[in-house]
Amino acid sequence: MNENKIFTNRENEVIKKKFSGRSLTQQDSNYLSRYVRPKLRGISSIDAKLLLDKLEYNQKAASIEKKIKKLILKHIKNVESIILYGSVIQTNWKNYRDVDILIIVRKAFWSKLSEKYRKISEIKKGVLNKSINLDIGIYDKKTLEENYPHSPTLIYQLKDSKVIYGKMSLPKEKKIYKLDLRMKLDWSFVESGWADGTDIYRAIRNLILVRLLLKKIVDNEKLKELLNEEFGKSLIERLKNNKQSNLDKKFALSYLNSLLEKTEEEIKREKWEKIEL
Repeated sequence: MNENKIFTNRENEVIKKKFSGRSLTQQDSNYLSRYVRPKLRGISSIDAKLLLDKLEYNQKAASIEKKIKKLILKHIKNVESIILYGSVIQTNWKNYRDVDILIIVRKAFWSKLSEKYRKISEIKKGVLNKSINLDIGIYDKKTLEENYPHSPTLIYQLKDSKVIYGKMSLPKEKKIYKLDLRMKLDWSFVESGWADGTDIYRAIRNLILVRLLLKKIVDNEKLKELLNEEFGKSLIERLKNNKQSNLDKKFALSYLNSLLEKTEEEIKREKWEKIEL
């Protein structure tokens, strides 16, 4: 039987020898330091559940992607690429109630923003399965290439993404300036009077994203992990689905504002004007 192994026979021998407390030769020690320990470190850094989720094939994915392509190409003619990102990619279509889509066109077909939003509305009306919500953004190719290197939003959105039509070419060099982070932070300011749970959730997520970028981290799984650590998974889910209690809302806003002030001060104290990712 063909058996896949993480360790070679020689490495397994050395591991057993080490576990049994027997003396190791210099060659044994070399195997441990050069081969065994690096493999173990690599294994410890793997999120096995996440990896299995991504490897598991979702039978509906190909069909939905095909319908999305057909729908968009019916309404927009000069499409350079169609890109999926967000939860559908991170969970391999296990959650596809909301589908985040970025459409790149070769040349802007709009002279006013209202024309672009009208086109987005037309596409969304063409969705036959009303349980699926398409969250659509449209960029012309030139604007995307100019904005991407210093846009916290685009950098995170496209970190985990899939091109389902055409091709995407992005600048490799990414530089975030202090001004970019300050402007991104503005989206975390919410008025307690009118903000609902979803607004607060988005503000919190945005704030955690900025804090990660301060540490030069672009990692959507880490973003999700920190959200749950800072506010608790159950509270985050209630806010996200707008099912929070008044006490939930009060606590979340208080914590958000406190962390917001702290982050503003941290950005001010930083001596750099830009960071390279």
